[in-house]
Amino acid sequence: MAQKDTLDAIRQQYPPILTTAQVAELLGLNVRTVMVMANDGRLPASRLPGSRKYHFILEDVLATLADHRIPQPVAATKAMVKEPTAKAAPAKATAASTKAASAKRAKRSPGK
Repeated sequence: MAQKDTLDAIRQQYPPILTTAQVAELLGLNVRTVMVMANDGRLPASRLPGSRKYHFILEDVLATLADHRIPQPVAATKAMVKEPTAKAAPAKATAASTKAASAKRAKRSPGK
């Protein structure tokens, strides 16, 4: 229901034939990106003969968005609401490991 309301709001806000700038605004893209996507066929567009401007039909753009909707897998949904797991406590440094680390640093650093 919410998706239908959203689409109705978009239909009221935009005219039936869109310019490249309007499609860029609608999709949240750069104008140049919209032009490239129209040129390579990812977005349905048309041009009048002899024109360099693209024209987009609003319903075609909305249909393309619906056709390429990414479904969210059930496992991913469950993972998002999964209870947080307890983190393991960090290991405490022992005297031996501290000595070993100091010896390594001493080897790497030039003598004074």
